[in-house]
Amino acid sequence: MSKEVPEHRDKLDRLIKVGDCVAYPSSNSLVIGVVSKLNPKMVGVSQLGKNRWGDSNKYSNDLVILDGPDVTMYLIKNSG
Repeated sequence: MSKEVPEHRDKLDRLIKVGDCVAYPSSNSLVIGVVSKLNPKMVGVSQLGKNRWGDSNKYSNDLVILDGPDVTMYLIKNSG
């Protein structure tokens, strides 16, 4: 019997999948990250960019899925 994958939805009620690029709050700033894991109650996210603090768990209601050319440019500019 395989584990059932939990279903999480972002602030705009879109389905969150592993690998999605998302924006979420961290301390007093907005952070861009990638969904790394779907836990039963929370979503595991990895921060992108040069000042990474590692993985963190966030409630799905705190996330907004990002897409489009702006995200692509951010990923190219801030990777590594």
